[in-house]
Amino acid sequence: MKKYTIKIALLFLFLAIMVGCGKKESSQNAASINPDNLQSVDVSGQKIYLKYQFAKDDKLHYKLTTITNTLQTIKADSLLKSSAVQTLTYFFDINVVETDANNVAELAVNIASINFAGDINGQKMSYDSKKVTKEDKDKFAEFEVIVNSPFRVRVNQKGEILDVTRVDKMIDKMISIRPEMKEMTSDQKSSMMKNIIEGELKPRTQLLFREMTSVQVAKDSTWKRSTPASLAVFQIENTSNFKVDDFIKVGDDRAAKLSATLTSKWSGEKKGSEEGMNFLFDDPKVTGGGTIIFNIDRGLLIKSETSTTVELGVQIDSRDATQKMRKTVRKDLSTNKNIVELL
Repeated sequence: MKKYTIKIALLFLFLAIMVGCGKKESSQNAASINPDNLQSVDVSGQKIYLKYQFAKDDKLHYKLTTITNTLQTIKADSLLKSSAVQTLTYFFDINVVETDANNVAELAVNIASINFAGDINGQKMSYDSKKVTKEDKDKFAEFEVIVNSPFRVRVNQKGEILDVTRVDKMIDKMISIRPEMKEMTSDQKSSMMKNIIEGELKPRTQLLFREMTSVQVAKDSTWKRSTPASLAVFQIENTSNFKVDDFIKVGDDRAAKLSATLTSKWSGEKKGSEEGMNFLFDDPKVTGGGTIIFNIDRGLLIKSETSTTVELGVQIDSRDATQKMRKTVRKDLSTNKNIVELL
């Protein structure tokens, strides 16, 4: 029987991605932008496309902040509660290496620094990639491997990341941190490389280049994108709904203010058995939404703030050592917020 596991945290990056010129340095500091306090601009009669515009040697700098709150309660003979708050901050340096005839850009991406602060049931922990101790390198190996390890990304005009390459250096860094991994086979290294790309680099970078629609838009234009996912025993059909709320002025440029909402439908058996235990899941709840500011004239995402909430509960009936039936009720509530700012 398939094991029933609740891996809410692993779902967050995927959900976040859904909801989520010549030589120049980016100078649009998005930290000071208040999406609710910007002047509307009239674009009537103009053809507006939300296309990313890249030119060779463009340099971009982004800040990505991810804040995760989790609360878990387990009720059996007594009530146990567990909570955690974690804040991760990434600083990206990006250089446009080249663009091809199809306007696909190759980007040299470097995560220049990472900061982490966490509080798990009152126990605090932290990490700063610029102030690393020997203990930190081992304890936070997942950060040490990707920080200051440049890689390449190919992205099209819609903002879709087509592939991520040149991550070999990260495998070498992992082996230097964990020498026992030196004996890994080629297949094991390939598997680790795939996990780093698909589980970390691609989803994080995709947050900086959220996919836009390829058709012309006007105020109140809408579009949607559906993608399947899995959560515990359920198959989830997530649908991201986007709407152009307004066209606004940001500095001297025009921008589109977009709203995003995330809805989901689930399928699967709520009841199951495994190793003498009977499971009964509650209906899963996955919701989300936020605001995205896309600079039309520069062809860049300059700010976004989106969040996702996942709720899941399960009742487990099993027999203890005396063969007495025991009921355990577990509930998980997790909220994840992603803030992207062009520096």
